[in-house]
Amino acid sequence: MKKYRLTDQRTVLGIVSKLTTTVLQDKDTKQKFTLQNPVAVNDILKSVHITIVTTEPIVSKPKSLVCVLKENRVELRLKPANPYQDDLQQVYEILIEPLERSAKRANIEDISAYEFKMAQTADLGTVISIYGKTSIINQILNEWQVHLEQVLTNYGYFIKKIQIGFYYAVDTQLMEALATSKAPYYLRDANRRVFYTDRGFFSPKKLSEMYIRSYLDSLLLNNAKSTLIFPIFSNGKVLLGYFEIISNLPDLGNPILQSNIEGPEGIGPLLAFLDQKAEEFVFQLEFAYAKDWETVIRTTPVRDISQDGRGIGMTLPAGTNIESRPLGSPLSFQMVINSSPYTFYGSLRSIKKGESDSINIGLQIFQCDKPEGMSYLSSYASNLIGAAVYDPRTI
Repeated sequence: MKKYRLTDQRTVLGIVSKLTTTVLQDKDTKQKFTLQNPVAVNDILKSVHITIVTTEPIVSKPKSLVCVLKENRVELRLKPANPYQDDLQQVYEILIEPLERSAKRANIEDISAYEFKMAQTADLGTVISIYGKTSIINQILNEWQVHLEQVLTNYGYFIKKIQIGFYYAVDTQLMEALATSKAPYYLRDANRRVFYTDRGFFSPKKLSEMYIRSYLDSLLLNNAKSTLIFPIFSNGKVLLGYFEIISNLPDLGNPILQSNIEGPEGIGPLLAFLDQKAEEFVFQLEFAYAKDWETVIRTTPVRDISQDGRGIGMTLPAGTNIESRPLGSPLSFQMVINSSPYTFYGSLRSIKKGESDSINIGLQIFQCDKPEGMSYLSSYASNLIGAAVYDPRTI
């Protein structure tokens, strides 16, 4: 059975808007909900928010709402949009699964991946602690600092600088405390001594008052008013490093963070964005040190593909030696688009048993050997999915 994963804001909003007269069911608790007030939010993630409504008290915040319409099973995957508002949810993905009679509407079964390879990864924590910032790591750090500065600036943040560091080298009370707590840290306004301590953020009350005063004075002398430090974890959930975002203005120079930090465009989307970028950053480091590439299979069918092209499912035949591979392992494969071969690189996300002892795997794609490859894959996926999803008979 083929599945289509939709993430584009306009597409998600359009589908959710059509479901406001439909009853959906929580996949876990079976509680029934209806949807109200779908809205596209102009945050850094281009989110879609909905209000969920039920006639009974909410048993638990739903992570997935499901309904069956005509020829498709539709699943909305949700995240809380605001920790203080149970009924406000973000739809971050829609999964559409055609029913049996329409499963062949999009010919995903005609797509294959070639030369599927996987690699062993070095222990990043050990590599970094022993060798420090090698030339490879420094190059990646410089590229990512520039990248993050550009993206955040484009979305209304006033950034003085971004630093990316590793906890093996920390030498201040604050960084040592953050390494121990593994929590993010947000100083909203150094001049007014305003810290953010909700959502598990580190509280400066754990440090001495004298140190905090000295630390704030140092920031103000360097014309820094706000700082956000976000932890980076390796695939084994081992604390590795941090993104440090520094601004000359309070609240990173963003008026929405200043006026409504828990609103739909506030700290939540920023944290989700940084989490996403931290994952990509760790992949770049792991890919740089990947070794012993091994061919897993020469050719295998693509089972499903996300609308942005960055999520791909494949089915491997029984006996394929992959089940012992750790999640997060680097991988590569080729696909032919417009009669040209492209090599894509990513990591292993999931391994599940399929039919007849086959193995279903999920992959996250991060980069391509050709600059245009990722955009081509996204366009290819959108066009392919469009044939199945945008037919007015199906939604």
